[in-house]
Amino acid sequence: MWVNLGVILLQFLSGSIMYSYIIARILKVDLSKIRDGNPGASNLWRAVGWKYGILALFLDYLKGALPLAIFVSLGIVKDNFVISLAALSGVLGHAFSPILRFKGGKAVAVSFGAWSVLTKWEAPMLLGTIFTIFTIIKPKGTTAQEDAFRVILGYLFLLPYIIYKSFHGDFHLLIFYDGNFAVILYKHYKDLWGYLRGQS
Repeated sequence: MWVNLGVILLQFLSGSIMYSYIIARILKVDLSKIRDGNPGASNLWRAVGWKYGILALFLDYLKGALPLAIFVSLGIVKDNFVISLAALSGVLGHAFSPILRFKGGKAVAVSFGAWSVLTKWEAPMLLGTIFTIFTIIKPKGTTAQEDAFRVILGYLFLLPYIIYKSFHGDFHLLIFYDGNFAVILYKHYKDLWGYLRGQS
């Protein structure tokens, strides 16, 4: 039990490291004044360019994937439900980071990392496909409201896959999905509401 709790805690701590915020501070950039004020890779990208944006995006992805992948590959944690809870803990660490007084980012990249470990790239490929289609439809850039709609739409399209996997023995995926979607919805609901009201 203590090992499992330790893995969950370490994953939370990994998720709570706000790389975009740290990079922005080093570059003396205030991300709270960029676009919607989110301390994430997308706003860092807008503030200082794609090179730093991609770096932060990659680091956010890794913090959701790498520690968990190590724990699983070394057999430190074997129970799928514990793995799902640890994955969710990493997402929560990013969304409610102690570094930012439990405010945190929108948790999309770190969620991709967690899903990569849980589904061996299947879920990220589905989400990425929806995001790409939306980008093709809207090629000249998107507002925060449109981004929120894209993310929520991707998660809704992911649900049939999760239900299918759950009926075939991977019920732990549904547990992670429920928690992950709740966090994603909470972090995007204001922009989503703005989109639905036609304020994009």
